[in-house]
Amino acid sequence: MRHDQAGIPVLSGSRRNRKVRYLLAGASGLAVLMMAVGCSTSAGAQVSTQVVIAAVPGVDNAPLFLAKKDGLFAQAGLTNVVIKNYASESLEFAALQNGSADIAASDYGDIFYKQAHGPDYSILADGYDATAGVLEVLTYSGSGITSPDQLANQKVGVPNNELLPVSSVTGTPVSLDAAAAEQVLFSYLNNGDTSVSWDPMSQQQEITELRSHQLKAILVGEPYIYQAESQFGAVEVMDVCSGPTANLPLSGYVSMDAWAEKYPAAAADFQTAITKAQTSGAMAGPVRQVLPSATGMPVQDADMATIGTYPTTTSANELERVVQLLSRENVISVGDGQQWNGILRSMIVGS
Repeated sequence: MRHDQAGIPVLSGSRRNRKVRYLLAGASGLAVLMMAVGCSTSAGAQVSTQVVIAAVPGVDNAPLFLAKKDGLFAQAGLTNVVIKNYASESLEFAALQNGSADIAASDYGDIFYKQAHGPDYSILADGYDATAGVLEVLTYSGSGITSPDQLANQKVGVPNNELLPVSSVTGTPVSLDAAAAEQVLFSYLNNGDTSVSWDPMSQQQEITELRSHQLKAILVGEPYIYQAESQFGAVEVMDVCSGPTANLPLSGYVSMDAWAEKYPAAAADFQTAITKAQTSGAMAGPVRQVLPSATGMPVQDADMATIGTYPTTTSANELERVVQLLSRENVISVGDGQQWNGILRSMIVGS
């Protein structure tokens, strides 16, 4: 067996072997993070006759439904695609693990947490990146909260995330949304201690509790931002995706590592179709048209909601920002930055 200059075995062949080499090089900080396999077709690769995609319907994965409606999956070679709606991302990942779904549209917080604590996953495509106004902390008129620094020592509603734990350090719920908000708040508070108590619940319940003044502030995304502002005059306190969190990747499309390895052609066809749909998503019209039928969102909400961006490429450098946010919240541990960047490049199928 050949060895490199550092004395590490050189494992020739697949991306999985290159991934193992990264882990050997950074085992102290990264042993829990096994990365994903590429999509080059091998002699033993099989053809997938049906592809089941799990999704919690929302603004973030609208191009998925657009691709189905416009026949983009069939054009790419996937003639039998089924999109199954799930009530939560925990159910999505359970479906991936038991084989009842092949691909899932998921929050990156969940993706990296599951990757760090369980079987291996592959990122097939970036799904949704933040722009100004897609995640906001809102309050009601007359609450007395007029600036972000006044959120200190407040209880703030946050979208519930069943997959991620309560931080043993802060005692608050951990999620990508909360982590991004904490990062922005840090720059507003002089002592660096945000002291916010995040209260997890459904976004609809957040709206209800803000309207009834049970909570003074909530963190929500669209279409709930528009609902709160239009129904009872809620006002923005802080843009969660601004400053250090501007343009943050929020969600992506993921499969089990084993599925991507077994069906590389299907993975590549999915990437082709979703890229075309994401390109269409650059124009707000097609996305807004599909939202009511795909998600049950009222037409007015779909027309007025702030929509982020649907990238057509996946950047390891940008995903590393998510990793660092999750690390600060003690969801996962990370090692050397360069090693992480290399591992993320191996995790992205087709990179």
